[in-house]
Amino acid sequence: MLEFIISYPMYIPFIILNTLIIYKVIKDVMNEDNGQSDDDDGGIFSTKNPILDLPPGVTLPTSTKEPALID
Repeated sequence: MLEFIISYPMYIPFIILNTLIIYKVIKDVMNEDNGQSDDDDGGIFSTKNPILDLPPGVTLPTSTKEPALID
């Protein structure tokens, strides 16, 4: 092993660089999560219903419940 390191001196900096990159990636992934849900992050809040441009003959549903499919 010592002969290999002596014949290829860039091997040690290569191993150190790869170790640092792997450490940085693992650290970023672990800190990014923090147990927070993405559902709570921002968004557009609107109190008004949007004005829909529906084609002729199509209307909005009158019931807020979705119909159940019966087999």
